[in-house]
Amino acid sequence: MRSSPLFVLLVLSACATDTYTGDTDTSDGYFETGDAETGDTSDTQDSVVETGDSTGHTGDSVDTADSGDTGVEPGLGDLQAWPSAMVVDVGATYPIRVIATDKAGTRSVYGAAVITADDPAVASVDSAGVVTALAEGTTTVRVMAEGLEVDLSLVVLAGFASQITVVDGTSGAPIEGATVRTAAGDTLTDASGVAAAPVVDGAPATFTVWIDDAHYSVSVLDTVNRRFTVPLKVVADQEPTAQLHGDVDFSAVPDAGLGDEVFGLASGSVQGDLTLFDVEDLLAPTRTLDYHGVEADVPSNIFVENFLEDYYAQVRPGAVAAWGLGGPVSVAELAAGLNGTGDAMALIIDHLPDMTWGTNGGITAVAGADADAPLAPSVAFTDSLHVALPSLSTGFDGTEEELVCTFDGTADGYVLTGLGLGAGVMDIAKVPDGSVPGATDSAVFVMAQVGGLGSGGAVAVAVADASGSTVTFPELQDIPVINDWNWEGRLLDFTTDPAATLVHVVMVDKGGRVLEVWTDGSWSGSLDKHNPTFHPNNATVTLESFEVVDGTFEHWVSAGDLEPADLGPITRSVVTRAP
Repeated sequence: MRSSPLFVLLVLSACATDTYTGDTDTSDGYFETGDAETGDTSDTQDSVVETGDSTGHTGDSVDTADSGDTGVEPGLGDLQAWPSAMVVDVGATYPIRVIATDKAGTRSVYGAAVITADDPAVASVDSAGVVTALAEGTTTVRVMAEGLEVDLSLVVLAGFASQITVVDGTSGAPIEGATVRTAAGDTLTDASGVAAAPVVDGAPATFTVWIDDAHYSVSVLDTVNRRFTVPLKVVADQEPTAQLHGDVDFSAVPDAGLGDEVFGLASGSVQGDLTLFDVEDLLAPTRTLDYHGVEADVPSNIFVENFLEDYYAQVRPGAVAAWGLGGPVSVAELAAGLNGTGDAMALIIDHLPDMTWGTNGGITAVAGADADAPLAPSVAFTDSLHVALPSLSTGFDGTEEELVCTFDGTADGYVLTGLGLGAGVMDIAKVPDGSVPGATDSAVFVMAQVGGLGSGGAVAVAVADASGSTVTFPELQDIPVINDWNWEGRLLDFTTDPAATLVHVVMVDKGGRVLEVWTDGSWSGSLDKHNPTFHPNNATVTLESFEVVDGTFEHWVSAGDLEPADLGPITRSVVTRAP
């Protein structure tokens, strides 16, 4: 006689707790999955954005490929440099970041470029690639390496008031009446969305921009760029407002034996950048199950044969696919092992040989509506992928296992196709290549958490090579630390890994108001107190740090693209959260 599934379902309900409903980026963006990028450890230099080469090495090339043994012609095939255009005051300094691609296709930070300014009276460039603005004028900063050249624009103005353009992050329309705050005071944007904000010549400046509770507020910390665009995202756009719903066909799923239940999980595809994907998103809000007159709450995207044979999964409006997997799991294991998303994934991984997988693509999700997405898991996890996992960084105790997921990219987002859990070098189980119709590429996602899900961890993304070679990850960053958050004193102090080239802080108060803070690395200073609700007893704070292959903090500021998924390839990130 089987054990009662009710206890199983009651335990499953714990998987839906400890969710975070703050910033979840939904922008469709390209991410870098090609190289390991373990050499880049950019730092911050006296409030100047330092995103050049690693750990102060100024004369040597980093991670350039030795292609002599492969038959590939040596040398560089492409050269890129950032920031591409700057408008600064006299006295401003900022670094040039150079990325080279060799003829074998390997991209790496490049420290051996020769960088000069065409007009040395306007700007100088030192051996480390740091530009210093000397006098008013316009010049070209020229980056040269092995016969390749990239030209960057520089405008230097004396006594210049910064020009900040504020636009709606969804429509791109200018926002009139937005407040732009600097140390000198507040300025309002005009009908064109433009505000002129006074700053100290040459010195890095901090700007905070807000309009109303319907939009995120944004703070840009310690930027020397004096002309940029700030898109204010609409708060409602960041939360899932659509839902997938479908029946589950169990006909191809192995039958449950005595003491087993056919247990499964369904979800929508990842509709943004994989680096920003949160494993907590794999579980949905709860729904109520009436089991022989007894009610229990369970995540709505979990299904159990004979009791919950459909699912609901939250997604964002737009093109989306559904995926699901299921198989027999003993009731005893379910009851003992499901204390959170990480435990749920570990249990599924343990039983992958008995599970089947399926997907349903070409679905358009509409805000406020359910999209019909039935699932029929029928594909077994018969393939494997050899993965060299990143080493655990400072903040881990060394015993944590890393959750590994493979994703196939489609026009409808990234569909999960494989799972593994372990450390070091390992094989993870996946469905055969070609199981996802219209798949365009394949990537591997790895996550490690300190002390359980939700307490801080690190994420990396790398390419899944179809040739069968080992997938290698960049090293995980150190866990970022919030040293002090004293909102009454407007103080914020945090420390991130030296490799971080973009840091994103999100504060969400209990009323749903959001403040985003952007900087290039660890930071300590006074934030503008434009909303008194952002204090530790009334808000949560999330700290994310990213190492990004393309661009610099100044490049993102000047371009106005403050979304990591929109900025260019991202190789790794790390997150910490504090109540």
